[in-house]
Amino acid sequence: MRPCSTVVLSALIVLVSSSPRAPLLGQQVSRDTARVAPVVVTATRSPIAAGHSPSSITVIGGEQLRAEGITTVADALRQVAGLSVVQSGSYGGATSLFIRGGESKYTKVLVDGVPVNDAGGAYDLATLSTDNIDRIEVVRGPASVLYGSDAMAGVVQLFTRRGDGRTHGEVSARGGGFGSRDFDGAVRGGTAQTNFSLGAAQHRTNGFQSFNSGFRQSVASALVGTVHGALDASLSGRFADRELHYPTNGSGQVVDSNAVRRDDRLAVGLDAGYRLASRAALRLSLASHDVHGITEDQADSPGDKGYAYTTAERSRRRSGDVRLELDLPAATRLTLGTQIERKWQETSTRSNFGDDAPSPARRRSTGGYGQLLIAPTSGSTLALGGRFEHNEQFGDFWTYRAAASGQLAPTTRIRGSVGTAFREPTFLETEGSGFVIGNRALNPEHAFSVDAGLEQTIGQWGSLGATYFANSFRDMIDYKYSATEPNYFNIARTRASGVELEAKLSLPRGFRVDAAVTQLGTRVIDPGTSKTATATFASGSRLLRRPMHTLNAGVGYRTSHHGFEVRALRVGAREDVYYAPDFTANRVSLSPYTRLDLSADAQLVPLRSGAGVTATLRVENLGDVRYTDAAGFNYDFSRTDDLSLSQTGYRGAGRRVLAGVRIGF
Repeated sequence: MRPCSTVVLSALIVLVSSSPRAPLLGQQVSRDTARVAPVVVTATRSPIAAGHSPSSITVIGGEQLRAEGITTVADALRQVAGLSVVQSGSYGGATSLFIRGGESKYTKVLVDGVPVNDAGGAYDLATLSTDNIDRIEVVRGPASVLYGSDAMAGVVQLFTRRGDGRTHGEVSARGGGFGSRDFDGAVRGGTAQTNFSLGAAQHRTNGFQSFNSGFRQSVASALVGTVHGALDASLSGRFADRELHYPTNGSGQVVDSNAVRRDDRLAVGLDAGYRLASRAALRLSLASHDVHGITEDQADSPGDKGYAYTTAERSRRRSGDVRLELDLPAATRLTLGTQIERKWQETSTRSNFGDDAPSPARRRSTGGYGQLLIAPTSGSTLALGGRFEHNEQFGDFWTYRAAASGQLAPTTRIRGSVGTAFREPTFLETEGSGFVIGNRALNPEHAFSVDAGLEQTIGQWGSLGATYFANSFRDMIDYKYSATEPNYFNIARTRASGVELEAKLSLPRGFRVDAAVTQLGTRVIDPGTSKTATATFASGSRLLRRPMHTLNAGVGYRTSHHGFEVRALRVGAREDVYYAPDFTANRVSLSPYTRLDLSADAQLVPLRSGAGVTATLRVENLGDVRYTDAAGFNYDFSRTDDLSLSQTGYRGAGRRVLAGVRIGF
């Protein structure tokens, strides 16, 4: 173990054994209507009080998202310290998430326990909406011990709203700038033995680019649960069908009149538990995720001899997890589990230069893991875990994680962790495609991470927190062009470290304030196979698209009948590579920007509790600021004064006003 990690862990182990004794495990998840939920499950896979979690975790409540009018998970995650979201193109364009300086493939994304990443960790956040969501739990730090591959830098999990009590629900509609229209509805209910939740939504917009930038997404969700004696079970499903038109080519020029991407995604999960005895329970989780997609770009006009193609993609991900949970003496819980997962993908392309035959690829992995969760005092938690993984393509490897939190004083808490994680290569990296030569000899990428944090409670007003983190990523897969040899190699190595600052305050008369600040430093230690200044891992350079400074702050006011919130997003300078139309590449610095969003609602017709008619308003990019998240996209070639790539020569989403109504019944 490395010296710095030994010091952090030793200090925390001493800390957790220094306070009065009391259990805190085994609490039940309650409905959260605040920004921080009282109980979380993602970090440990066992219910634990959020304030006692040994991991860095943030919970975004669904009620808060609906009050702010946020319909995409990407926009929700911009509020979390340590996270950076990058969107290319118009609404619905490819959207990446970077946690603590890690690659965009380093985040495990789950929907009610169902992994929805592609094989190798890739995931487009633009495909995920907040419809019928109860909460989003974000875990920062490696989590491969519990979740296997992909969880190199963190985990994001969405939970569908559960039904309880009498049958009730809501419908809402809104419209506004760029031809945007949103419709959604849900109905829920339940008894002590059963519960159900059903939801449906559709989102449409013409997009903000001059042509061919329309986006449509339809979503349906369901969750059914039952409790019968010692048995409990829940079945969840989420289906999304979308169509994205995009006018940009490979360098981001707005030149294409008919390029389109269509796909549908289905996630289904079963989670069941049976209490064998008062201190022993067996849990079974089954998960399935299917994706069918078509990307099509035909000739823009008759006689056009440019490249035209249709690419069809299909993928499946099936997994099963069985774990035994034992409640041992001294407030200790031991979890022993085994997991098996199968992944399959097939891609075929038809073009005016010839057709590629379907190229199916598959792999299977099995793993066993264990976690010891100890709560020796009323204010401390210690988690020790390890995992052995066997992948039929990449062999065997181990991961571990140790984390602890404890009470320094009645209002002061400290936490820290040390751990490792891994990411298996994508099918593209190992199998290749019509334009890429894969490398089946690749090894998984690896991470070693440490963090330490301090949280100060300010009476009943709120809390302040600071966390330091450091990550080392190795065996990173780098790309090098070749027409005859494999294009991917395990060589690159990078480091990322920084500080996260968080504040949440509830003020008198219904006001509240929150802020999340991230200072991030990244560096390429080993440049990999390419030595050019424009390489993805250029020697000594910062990692691409990761800002050095990020601030997200909000000021809100709420009563039982109305409320408003103003939120500011400040994104600092970051590096990127711009691929020009003449096929040259330039490493550029993207300018910082600050964007303001405003949301408000007012109850027009109050009815019984939880019901009524409410008017809603959301204004995005209130100041109509010119900005970009990615070099090359949305470049305004009509503005000759914007040809300096280090200036604001690109265009993100401009001001959009959305007004609507929500009816609860």
